[in-house]
Amino acid sequence: MLTRVKSFFDRILNDPGTTLHAVDDIRLAAALLLIEVMHADHEIDDREKDAVMAGLKKIFELTDEEAKDVFKIAEERAKDMISLQQYTSILNRTLEPAEKLTLLEQIWRVVFSDDELDRYEEHLVRQIAELLYIRHSDFILARCRAKGEVC
Repeated sequence: MLTRVKSFFDRILNDPGTTLHAVDDIRLAAALLLIEVMHADHEIDDREKDAVMAGLKKIFELTDEEAKDVFKIAEERAKDMISLQQYTSILNRTLEPAEKLTLLEQIWRVVFSDDELDRYEEHLVRQIAELLYIRHSDFILARCRAKGEVC
């Protein structure tokens, strides 16, 4: 599945009609969702920050420095975020269903990184999945994979 995400970004970067700004918007939108989930239980743990960073590096094949930059910008913008819709709409326009599922799996990894599943976190992940038009069966599958379970 990671190969599909990489090919997606290769396709975007090689498309003459795609600007670097559009790629940044996609990265930022995904980072904002990961950060929102990190903040959902109002207790930020270093393991959650590490999971967000790992997710950014894995999904977008970023270096540590690039991931830190995206994280920093997204964390700053998250303070003023009113609605998830503006960011999920960017992802819906650009990501394939399998790529959205990969993102959802990374979101679940952030949730499980502190070994606690808070009801606010679960609610937020469900909301994100609905806004990304992810089927419930895929929602469960992403959750299982994030936990390392076989479904």
